[in-house]
Amino acid sequence: MPLLHLWQEHFGFISDEGARWIAAKLNLQPINILELVTFYPMFRQKPPGKTHIRVCRTLSCAMASSYRLMENLCAATRIERQHHGDGMHNPISVSADGNYSIEFVECLASCGTAPVCMIGEKLRENVDPSSATDLISNPQSAVRNPQSPHPLEHRLIFKNIGREGWSTDIDCYLRDGGYEQLKQALTMSRTEIVDKVKNSGLRGRGGAGFPCGVKWSFIKPDEKKPVYLICNADESEPGTFKDRYIIHEDPHQLLEGILIACFALNAHTAYIYIRGEFPEGAKILERAIEEAREQNFLGTSRRFAT
Repeated sequence: MPLLHLWQEHFGFISDEGARWIAAKLNLQPINILELVTFYPMFRQKPPGKTHIRVCRTLSCAMASSYRLMENLCAATRIERQHHGDGMHNPISVSADGNYSIEFVECLASCGTAPVCMIGEKLRENVDPSSATDLISNPQSAVRNPQSPHPLEHRLIFKNIGREGWSTDIDCYLRDGGYEQLKQALTMSRTEIVDKVKNSGLRGRGGAGFPCGVKWSFIKPDEKKPVYLICNADESEPGTFKDRYIIHEDPHQLLEGILIACFALNAHTAYIYIRGEFPEGAKILERAIEEAREQNFLGTSRRFAT
């Protein structure tokens, strides 16, 4: 796959010649390369236009009118998009003048700000489907403000996201009662914390929704082996990308939760795994970790990799 990316970056697409060359370099059959090219939507088999547009069509974006966005973008760029069924890897469509090309992709990792698209390498979130013409000429003007909570929605984890006057620094978090739950947890036994989490009905935020307290109870109170806590911020599957907003907008909430979990499970080391293509989140977390360390909420920290 690295060779495929390098080839496409240089030539703009993966030609049959490119597939054969890469196959020869890796002692594979050309069909082995073709399988990858036709499976992953980031690879192209024909040259793109000068400006390439990717429109997400996975669940969140589809429900937020990404198909209408595609139709309007095609009209704005005068692209006659050919329909190739509902296969996973539709070929791109190119305008007659070669200035634009467009394609559907399966996920752009921003489910909470649907619909989203990419103009070149720039991600556009909260796109107004009816402003396709403006999106081409002035991308920022076609972006909608994030929607406020629904009247029936009671936010808990996301309660601080979008709040007026809210910032990610530790002083703001402390003024709003931050790290008070950690202080309370330190006055309790580990068994009491686990039971409290069990009784709360708190579930994991992954697809399985596994009861959090039950999972914590799998760790024995007198466990002799080292216990490590891993915060998985990968979220590589479409439709579940939501924790980025905790990292970007409320990082100290994440750190406080990690600290409580570590105390309850007698874990002395925690890892936060965040995908390397989201460096902004990593920078925000690093700053929050340093702030928490300066306030003596955290011990030593070290960045291994992102």
